[in-house]
Amino acid sequence: MTEAPFTPYWRPLEPPAGPNSWIFFAVAKVANCYHPVAAVSSIGGLPEESLHRTPLTVCCQRIVTIFSDPANRTAIRGELALADAYYCAYYYGYYHGRGGSGKKAPRHPTPIELPELTRRHPGDPRRFRPWDRTSVVPFPFITAALLQGVAFDPRLGRGVPARPEPLAIVYRDTDLEWGMVVVDITHVDSIRYGIVGFPVAMAKFIPSREAEGKPFHHSASFHFEEGPLRVMDEVRPRKALSAAEYIAKFKYEPEDHYDAWNHPSDTQVLDSIPLVSSEALGLGLSIEQEQDIRNLVLRSLRVDDFDMSDFEFQHLRHLPNFHSSIHHVLQEHSDMLDGNPAADGFIRLAYTRHDDHLGLELLERLSANTLSAALDNNLEPNGPINSLSLCIDNMDCSPAELAAVLSQAASLKEICLLQHPTRESDALSAQILIALAEQPAVLSNTRIVFAGSFSSALRKRFWLPTSSDLILHQAFPTQQVLVRHQQKQGRLTTFEYECIHLRDGLLTPEHFAAGFLLWLSTLEPRSYFWTEEKAPFLAFSSAPASLSPDLLSSAQVTPILCENFALQNTMPDDNPCWPRVRDLDPQGLTVLVSKEPGQVRYAFIQARGKESFRVEQTATSPPAPEKLEVAGLKEFLAINKTGVDTHVADICLENTARNIAARETDGARASGVEPLLLMGHGEAAALLSEFFKDARTRNEESGDGDKRP
Repeated sequence: MTEAPFTPYWRPLEPPAGPNSWIFFAVAKVANCYHPVAAVSSIGGLPEESLHRTPLTVCCQRIVTIFSDPANRTAIRGELALADAYYCAYYYGYYHGRGGSGKKAPRHPTPIELPELTRRHPGDPRRFRPWDRTSVVPFPFITAALLQGVAFDPRLGRGVPARPEPLAIVYRDTDLEWGMVVVDITHVDSIRYGIVGFPVAMAKFIPSREAEGKPFHHSASFHFEEGPLRVMDEVRPRKALSAAEYIAKFKYEPEDHYDAWNHPSDTQVLDSIPLVSSEALGLGLSIEQEQDIRNLVLRSLRVDDFDMSDFEFQHLRHLPNFHSSIHHVLQEHSDMLDGNPAADGFIRLAYTRHDDHLGLELLERLSANTLSAALDNNLEPNGPINSLSLCIDNMDCSPAELAAVLSQAASLKEICLLQHPTRESDALSAQILIALAEQPAVLSNTRIVFAGSFSSALRKRFWLPTSSDLILHQAFPTQQVLVRHQQKQGRLTTFEYECIHLRDGLLTPEHFAAGFLLWLSTLEPRSYFWTEEKAPFLAFSSAPASLSPDLLSSAQVTPILCENFALQNTMPDDNPCWPRVRDLDPQGLTVLVSKEPGQVRYAFIQARGKESFRVEQTATSPPAPEKLEVAGLKEFLAINKTGVDTHVADICLENTARNIAARETDGARASGVEPLLLMGHGEAAALLSEFFKDARTRNEESGDGDKRP
């Protein structure tokens, strides 16, 4: 009997393992095919510090939660509209209109490779690349959302290394280190995801039957033979795995410490989320039909007449891609829009989405007059506009003029001020916020997304001036959180202090309350050895929009706290580095937190009357009760008229206390102390004096007084 021919192969010398580092892509179908709109990498190191096993599936669930949250949809849709035009430039040679707009079209990017790493070398310098503080991120809101989903695990307060990557970064299925997670955000009401990864092991090439017959031994802890690391699957289809399939493929066991939250398993939650898949392309218009629409729009613009009852108009408006054809005409002839009643009607018709959202991201040279007219609720089709998105780089007006128009649009509940993907600066976002600060009612009653705030954070730069001239207290009352960490080493008690600056996060009272409790639930000492130091701050910028019993069920993305995120963890002399402690003034609120073994104590404080407490003023005694207001979370919510039900607040506080207790050691639990406790006036006043004294010492040591960043 003829023996079957032998096929050489690679034999594993150890149990194959899954990827140790990951590249995450948010993709969308724009410019007629799928393109990345955000990319974030997480490079692994030691096994306990790497994003794999259960932490990866928890990460996938968090990303899906963030992108699925209705509070984030307007900004995402706005940036996807910009992405469509951005990628059209690669293939059709134009940006913002087929006739071109004078902007230089970006070149098709050259693919950028991921670092070639292997788990044999956890100390490889390429695992510790410096943060890119120079490159402007094309779509900062989407990228910030993805970054926060990757970098922060709100259940454990665990952070992992994560950084934005260029959109041209590519994943190769031959990588020994990398796996890939893809999240499809084309339809924000139906997010899809998928995990791609292949087993890697040390292997030996078997060229013949004789070599195959030689014995070898291996176990999970040691091996007798050595060989190169290889991807063991010879055939590697790009098949998306679900969370459950990923766990099963690499034979991972569940991790018990994730059960403390009493949550359904992340794989069970993700079972209801569809996997990424390709979609059939839709049919477009014929050239003749598109030309008919163009002629109708141009004729109407030239005679300043917009008549929806026109027979030709009624016929054409039911054709496929009717709205996109109007987009092209208006973008090509933006010089005809200002003061043209016909243009106002076409803008409202073409750019209204979901009946109450006006998306003007692609309109160039948009004047304040045209914007004001387009927001007029008397325009056809009738109905108030509740949300607006536009590209501020395309505005043909000053920040003050734009702020004036927005302040007059009483029906607006959400405004997304996006920026051009090829911009060179984020400064315009800050300039508009400064102008809107003169219209405090707009900031208080309307959620406003500033793309520059996310972009600056992703570059680890401040986006607001550090002076106290910018007053935002009416809309965003919490100014800073001052944290004291108490640690016992034998009989010695030591204290570490830090400041979390909140003003650049634009946190409404309800959103701050949710983020504050989420942060308290995972609060660890600064020296906790495996926590990414920046990650806990992300609890404030990816918390629910309001308090709810389940703080993990939603995640409204707000600006990352730039000052905390931008500053390095430690100075060259190994002293901790955090933002400058601000004075306590009558308008802004400061939150005091004392983290002690087995307990967290807190208080919201505010100066009474008109007198401020200044860091650089040396006080002989703590502030008296008549000069310092001290309140708890429920009082804070009531003072700011949030409308949060006190019963819901009680449940949230109880859950937070339970989570704090669950993280403590058995000895701390047995001590009988309350896990979460409100400070009295005397404790809060004394702790404030303690913080100010420490801040003065640090300012003196830095040699720049209160000019310290």
